[in-house]
Amino acid sequence: MAKKLISVWLSLTILIFSSISIYAEENVKGDFLTRSIVINGEVINNNYLQYPFFIYKDATYFPLTPEIREILGIKAKMDFESRTIKLLKTDPTLVNITDQWKKNERKDIQAKAFSKAQVLIYELESAESAASEPVGSTDTGTNTDIDTDIDIDLSALSDQDDLSIEEIRVPKLSVRELDLNGMPVLTKDNTVYLPIMALTGEEGMGWDVYYDSYTGVYVSTSEGIPAESYWMEEKSRYHKGLVSYIQNHNKSYTVNKAQELVFMFKNAAEMYNIDEKILMAVAHRESSFNPKARGPSGSLGIMQVMPSTGARYGLNAQQLLDPETSINFGAMYLSERIAAYDGNLTKGFSAYNQGSVPVNRGTYSTRYANKIIGAIEGINTHLTTNGYGLGE
Repeated sequence: MAKKLISVWLSLTILIFSSISIYAEENVKGDFLTRSIVINGEVINNNYLQYPFFIYKDATYFPLTPEIREILGIKAKMDFESRTIKLLKTDPTLVNITDQWKKNERKDIQAKAFSKAQVLIYELESAESAASEPVGSTDTGTNTDIDTDIDIDLSALSDQDDLSIEEIRVPKLSVRELDLNGMPVLTKDNTVYLPIMALTGEEGMGWDVYYDSYTGVYVSTSEGIPAESYWMEEKSRYHKGLVSYIQNHNKSYTVNKAQELVFMFKNAAEMYNIDEKILMAVAHRESSFNPKARGPSGSLGIMQVMPSTGARYGLNAQQLLDPETSINFGAMYLSERIAAYDGNLTKGFSAYNQGSVPVNRGTYSTRYANKIIGAIEGINTHLTTNGYGLGE
């Protein structure tokens, strides 16, 4: 009965008004979450979110957008006048996001701190401790200082039309304030963000969260299922191997910076359907993973792209010195060249280095291609001999 009547509850949707700027005060910057997001075993691609997950003060923040709320099993309502966010835990009604296409630029998030906001969690009490009560009951069994105003749509009770209002019974709700552990509620445009850790355990919504710096954030909203059970252990080992390879060939990289670089390679590889080890091999041989490298011939960045080549695609010299831009361009350019020669790596790598004309004429040198192929083999050897695996 309780599950059925959850729909009777006010459909708690975030009501975001343009007046949000009246209350938002401090401007803050969040770091785009480059790592994977796994919710109840499903990988959510952060690139596909218009309002992505991000990191602020070492805490992962998630957006209270309609799709993410459905995936996590949350109904929500925002009262800006009282600066109150009301949350109700429900069953997830969506497994993954529906539109699988890129919606953001993977850039830092400019957000605002919504000061003095109060987050309230409403819960259906168990049948044993709280039998359904007639409409109009005001006893919540909670702190009476907390606002417990809940709207219930009685018109939704179509299967009880023959009952009088006095006879209709609704689930009893308890309410308590969520402890954010000193972290602020944040907003981006008209979207509210909350720190995901605040929703864990009995004090939150009973979620469990597991974090692995080599893969990402894992969330379980199901009671009794630990988030760690979704951990991609083989992938974690593989990424750790790629990180150690980068550090072996460029001592300036910390583990964290090398991890970020690995996720740039992984994202570009997925975007352009190319093996990330190819991209890493090119970056190793071209620049030793130095994003600010400048070649003697004028080539720039981690993938050593010529400014004239970049200019044909609308990229200036400064952009080519940005590691993610350089890697994405290199991935696109390499993928096109390899595809043009039906997957022939030797010809594709040669065209990347010398241009397509000598390759088409058959007058090209294979020296560069052999270097890259050798570097790929070196990456594979590093991964297998050190027990990292090939991520397959």
